[in-house]
Amino acid sequence: MWSGQMIAMICMVILAVADIREKAVPNMFLAVFGLTAVIYTAMQGEKNWLAILYSLIPGVFLLTVSLCTRESIGYGDGWAAMALGLLTGMEACLVSLGIGLALSAFVSLVLLAAHKVNGKSRLPFLPFLAIGLGVWTVVQKGI
Repeated sequence: MWSGQMIAMICMVILAVADIREKAVPNMFLAVFGLTAVIYTAMQGEKNWLAILYSLIPGVFLLTVSLCTRESIGYGDGWAAMALGLLTGMEACLVSLGIGLALSAFVSLVLLAAHKVNGKSRLPFLPFLAIGLGVWTVVQKGI
């Protein structure tokens, strides 16, 4: 049986590759990921509504940051984080987001120090979020 974490990892890798290649998150891929997350969540009978709402908080946070910063972080990143939260739960989504933000900050600093980018450059965020999910999966499963 497919777990939410396995579905999330596959979808995140697909979205991350698309984000790197196209410098944007394709709406069709994002819609499929979101629909998959909603269907998977609906099929899980043991979740309560409060847990589902909590799992959306990291994505809502990213959407709010996107709105406040005029899309310094894209809306697609926020929608992907909401779908990720539905599939993996709030804890996994928060940890993945934290790892992704820390890793993207580190890479940004290295690229700035090496003069490869400037302050106006944009980096795709979904690859970092996918890496964060991968780290969380490895740590949680004890692989």
